[in-house]
Amino acid sequence: MSKITRKLKSYAADKPALWSSLKKAQEWKYDIDYHTYYGKLGTQTASTTEINVEFCSNCNLRCSFCALDHSKPKSYMSVAVLNRIFECLLADVRFKRVNTINLHNGGETLMHPERMKLFKRIAHYRNLFAAVGQPFPKIVLLTNGMLLRTKLAEELISLKVLDEVGFSLDGGSPEAFEALRVNAKWERFADNVRNVIALKKEIDPQLKTFGISIIPKPHPLNNTWMDPDFKAVTELLDSVEYRRLHDWGGQVDIGSKSVVNKKGCSMLMRQMVVLPNGDVSVCCNDLNSQGVVGNILEEELYAIYKGEQRLRYVRLLKQGRKSELELCKNCVSF
Repeated sequence: MSKITRKLKSYAADKPALWSSLKKAQEWKYDIDYHTYYGKLGTQTASTTEINVEFCSNCNLRCSFCALDHSKPKSYMSVAVLNRIFECLLADVRFKRVNTINLHNGGETLMHPERMKLFKRIAHYRNLFAAVGQPFPKIVLLTNGMLLRTKLAEELISLKVLDEVGFSLDGGSPEAFEALRVNAKWERFADNVRNVIALKKEIDPQLKTFGISIIPKPHPLNNTWMDPDFKAVTELLDSVEYRRLHDWGGQVDIGSKSVVNKKGCSMLMRQMVVLPNGDVSVCCNDLNSQGVVGNILEEELYAIYKGEQRLRYVRLLKQGRKSELELCKNCVSF
């Protein structure tokens, strides 16, 4: 989903009439995209524009609003899986619309024990793409920031593999931050952000930084009301997206629910998720592998994209039959 779309969604979240209009516009857009990419006369070019790559399935935090099942077995992405992703993109022109690789999903990317080996592998593919004159996707890391201490930050920024690094900073005050993001410590987080900003200015000024901040009601979706220390950290970043809580497709109780049986889904149309073991899921809301439609070690990525398991989602959502999809039936977000 584009930044413009995400910002519009955040803005519309507190405005029912605008939210309803946005949902209707999304239905129309999905209908157009369906006929463009999946209809009888549809192009062979994939509708996918971004791929989420999950380095590891576990997280060091226990955020109160997160749907991640911390009891499930922990898994870590191998170089073989990562190679497979980029080889598919390099060799298959049908994925030419993929312009972004998001290095996040449910787990904390930086918990991977061989994270630098994977980052270096991405740098290797950046060079391969350049050698054949093929545009390389933007590489975006989203992290909770707790592990990005000076040594790791310096090593990672020096590699110049990232185009953007984002931080999750919720609540609006140090106290609210620690209450929402259980196990996180504000002072360590703030120090790590400040170090990243200093290192990026010194090593890679082109690196963009951003924040994603969940704001509880009734506070407005901006930083004008925030604690001064918290606000100061938000102002170090190039941009911050302010959001309301969402329920991860109905998996988390946030105190209110209004399921709308709308047609279509922009996430399904534009996104694919590759999990640590090579499984491919349809949506970044799927933190616990309910929407797996194939495995990249067993099939080509395009075969999964056009496979019957994924097309079932595409068709049922086109028909407004989301109630038949276990992953989607309670989703109100997209």
